[in-house]
Amino acid sequence: MKDREKMLKMLKDTLMERLSDPSKRRGDFLDQAIDDMKTEKFLTEDFIPQLMFGILFASFESMSTTLTLTFKFLSENPRVVEELRVEHEAIVKKRENPNSGLTWEEYRSMTFTQMVVNETLRISNIPPGLFRKALKDFQVKGFTVPAGWTVMLVTPAVQLNPETFKDPVTFNPWRWMDLDQVTISKNFMPFGGGTRQCAGAEYSKLVLSTFLHILVTDYR
Repeated sequence: MKDREKMLKMLKDTLMERLSDPSKRRGDFLDQAIDDMKTEKFLTEDFIPQLMFGILFASFESMSTTLTLTFKFLSENPRVVEELRVEHEAIVKKRENPNSGLTWEEYRSMTFTQMVVNETLRISNIPPGLFRKALKDFQVKGFTVPAGWTVMLVTPAVQLNPETFKDPVTFNPWRWMDLDQVTISKNFMPFGGGTRQCAGAEYSKLVLSTFLHILVTDYR
């Protein structure tokens, strides 16, 4: 909490500096928030640092932790690394120009890579839970949850459920070959679900897949 307060102060100082001196502006997200202060009443000098803190935490902390765990799982599973290598070397061999950049079609063809990404996200459980507000009374195993209450869904309880995922703490990307979409939609939610799903979900998976592509084709 003390570190959070220090970071919020740093963000507040940066905000005030840019408000007082337009030459300090860089055309980034913070500057966009400053421009929107003219039309959006909720964007205040106190709220913008909170907003920036949330975005920095969600975009950096989650990705860096997931990548760290990806290295851990790959180091313990050489068979997974080899299958990744085969998939990505095949992508490079199909190119007319071996030095050309990754394309959207190539990304969409990374079947096994997506399994590795999903399995990493399933086990890592970066966000500890999802919050929702009960809009009306509802029943759970004989108990009534009143309207207005905050409900926390603990994602590890779902994504590490042995009734859905056999040997749930074992890193096994191949398990995704046998899981149907209905099971996945109800038991795999690293980015939340419904209309409140994380806006960066697809981007995050793209970054992870691109990272794996470079890792197994350019490094040993």
